[in-house]
Amino acid sequence: MPDFLFRKLSVRPFRLAAIALLTTCSAMAEAASSVLIWPINPTIEADASAAALWLENRGQAPVRLQVRVLDWSQQDLNDQLEPQQQVVGSPPMATVEPGKRQLVRLIRRQPAPAGQEQAFRVIVDELLPERTQRENDLGVQFQMRYSVPLFVYGAGATVPGKNKSGEADGTDLSFRIAQDSGQSYLYVKNSGTVHARMSQASLMQGARKLDIAQGLLGYVLPASEMRWPLPPGTPSGGASLLVRVNEQGEAQTIEPK
Repeated sequence: MPDFLFRKLSVRPFRLAAIALLTTCSAMAEAASSVLIWPINPTIEADASAAALWLENRGQAPVRLQVRVLDWSQQDLNDQLEPQQQVVGSPPMATVEPGKRQLVRLIRRQPAPAGQEQAFRVIVDELLPERTQRENDLGVQFQMRYSVPLFVYGAGATVPGKNKSGEADGTDLSFRIAQDSGQSYLYVKNSGTVHARMSQASLMQGARKLDIAQGLLGYVLPASEMRWPLPPGTPSGGASLLVRVNEQGEAQTIEPK
């Protein structure tokens, strides 16, 4: 599932559901509009009150950017994004000149519950020039949308990547293959306490290997299940899932349940 960018013609002011996402595996994310965003995986740990997000304009004209932070959950096999006030971006709007960068502070306004991970999405909208919006009476519209995951941790919470042993801290993954309306899907369930960012995914059946995603497959939040379509001819049983989880060095083998 793509992760940091999608394009649309208008903005809904309130509920935003299931945004199509695009992510890269590098330390920075860049779209065709020449706006560079980094880091692509900011976190706010229990002993911190904010995280930094940089927006850089590599284009030839100024860009107007709007920053919002939305609550992120997963229900009924879909991402759900909702307005919230626990974490805010400062400044919420900025004009970035060509060749310049803007620091946005992602500020936690209240502590996360002890022992828990909270998930958010930082939505950066590249707005149309003010003159264009005025001339066409368009209201608030945007040319490009970027979405970056943000995870916030309470005291004592497990933070993925902190364990140097190579294990995927806090995740508890299982998978199944099932059909829906004639299409085969890979269903992955996370019964753990932290998110699972999955990449380099393959199905293994004996000596046979079927690549599902060479880059990012997608995210499964705690106590959630997500699914991805599989190509025709995918084995329906007897396969295991080989996948890299949360930037761990070694891929995990996950057995079906």
